[in-house]
Amino acid sequence: MKTSMKALLLSALACPGAGHFYLKKPLMGTVFLISSLGGLSYLLWHAYERAQLISQQILNGQIPLELNAIYSAVTQAPVGNEALYVNLATAGFVLSWAIAAIDAYRLGKRVDERIK
Repeated sequence: MKTSMKALLLSALACPGAGHFYLKKPLMGTVFLISSLGGLSYLLWHAYERAQLISQQILNGQIPLELNAIYSAVTQAPVGNEALYVNLATAGFVLSWAIAAIDAYRLGKRVDERIK
């Protein structure tokens, strides 16, 4: 398998930046890894906060203990600044992952051309 394909698959399937580490570009790999983990960690933190809020509302009796009411609370979309931050974190996570895969493939192509 060509180096470019290995780097692409590592960055696309394992984690962003893995292809760069494979190509011995640790600085760029670290940048992609940290940027994607930043977005992911915000999304996980937000999900945890929402779960805590919903569980507290259930315990206080604000949300009845029935599946439809809990499902409605869980699937309620964020509004205002909260929605903006969630959308930015999601976009940052996805874009960082996609750009890392594309860049790993590009750098791998250069290595493949030198080997020929």
